[in-house]
Amino acid sequence: MRQFYLLCRLFILLCLSVSIFSCNESTVDPDLFGSISGTVKTSETEGSLPMEGVSITTNPGSTAVTTDIDGNFEIKDVLVGDYTVNAKKEGYTAVAISIKVREGQEVAVQVIMAIAPDETEAPSELVYALPLDATANLQTEVKLVWNNGKTEKGDTLFFDVIIYENGGFAGDTIAKAINDTSFVAKNLKFETNYRWKVDASNRAKYKTEGREWKFSTEAFPKNGYLFVKDTLDSRDVYSWDLAKNHLVRLTKDGASDVSPRISPNEELIAYASNKTGEYHIYTMDTKGNNILKVTNDKPLVSYNNSGTGFVWSPTGDQILYGHYGDLYTINYNGTGETKIANAPVNRHFKYCDWSSHFNNVSKEKIAVLTQGEKPYDNEIYLMDPDGSNLFLLVGNLEGTISSPHFSPDGTKVIFSLDSLFQDDNGRQLNAKIYSVNVDGTNVVNLSGDDKTAGTNDLQARFTATGGKIAFMNVLNNNKGEKSIWIMDTDGSNREKIISNGEMPDLYNP
Repeated sequence: MRQFYLLCRLFILLCLSVSIFSCNESTVDPDLFGSISGTVKTSETEGSLPMEGVSITTNPGSTAVTTDIDGNFEIKDVLVGDYTVNAKKEGYTAVAISIKVREGQEVAVQVIMAIAPDETEAPSELVYALPLDATANLQTEVKLVWNNGKTEKGDTLFFDVIIYENGGFAGDTIAKAINDTSFVAKNLKFETNYRWKVDASNRAKYKTEGREWKFSTEAFPKNGYLFVKDTLDSRDVYSWDLAKNHLVRLTKDGASDVSPRISPNEELIAYASNKTGEYHIYTMDTKGNNILKVTNDKPLVSYNNSGTGFVWSPTGDQILYGHYGDLYTINYNGTGETKIANAPVNRHFKYCDWSSHFNNVSKEKIAVLTQGEKPYDNEIYLMDPDGSNLFLLVGNLEGTISSPHFSPDGTKVIFSLDSLFQDDNGRQLNAKIYSVNVDGTNVVNLSGDDKTAGTNDLQARFTATGGKIAFMNVLNNNKGEKSIWIMDTDGSNREKIISNGEMPDLYNP
């Protein structure tokens, strides 16, 4: 109760003085758009008549449209950048026009199409330009470029782009019957050898197969940001270094895969998945391979728990997790399951952290969040790794407590608290991040008044070096975008770094 009054007093003092910190809304530039419009007519020899029903596409792709009775077309909301506008209609020579779309501007083009002559022979072999054969260390988005070679005058050519992964016999056609002489291959894999070719055909269905060319992609990035992102009907673990083309989806099993945690040696990622129906702990390497189910007959389950709250041991040989009112360690390979502690009566272990330092000395300590049947019935305890020396750090305050986490030196524990609000469904209205000394003194509100009203600060964790705190911010109706932020350890300099992300673990940012 003493801690509750201390917390309230600190909260009132903070409300009396407003500190304004700089806030960078996002590291990702907003999308900028322009538009494309135009008119398609026949050539002068055919009377310069408007052409209806002409297929209009762009490369890179945007919205595909057809011309109206007056030969006009319009494509709205096109991302700024360089494009090729392709016009195609049966019986006419296809036309490709290069343009540049600028923010807030409409690019107008005039397209003249001539009646295509008869085609009597196959197209000539294509000439390749980029990438050069056997080019190495390309990004996972590669622009493929070729030209027509010699062909009949007025020939309308269509191109199929085929790519082969690791020399595989059966290639994937990534573009079919396009008119442009370039195509951007996206979502390629890291550390992979590719072969590619382009087959050309004309309206008379004559076809010429292209030669095969080679390139390889760059090494797998050393991404220091782990987080969870909603992907269609699943939740998946991603890694990122915030660089273009280095966002990697690590799990793809269609389940809810959550709570990624890097091992102390940074070689394995532990995470929870409900792909078997209940949340169990799994490990994988940092490339998303070599998946191993760690927990056996005791899943990761407790009051109001959806796959959170486990932690690596400081040495990386074990994982600590709660199973109802029991606290277990288990070897990272799934052996050696050992019960180390019982929760207080009528409580479950919901969240835990395990530090290699305690109060600035080299000594292991465990922090656990125990919870009763109600989401707001919480307490934080400290204990030794064998479950002894139980110490109540944060008592059952009014409101919901979540996610205790040690500072790297073991002098503080941070956690979230939605003070003065209790909801049986677990909804939180104004959760903020607090820190407390490991002796229970000096409770400090780190979110302060810089947090946007109507949002919750949750899932707070120190970065590996301890220089920053990463956390998730979300609207309190749980319907808005979840985003990942960082701030200084005193709560200043809040900065959003990842949109559509939660459950961060920043180990090498």
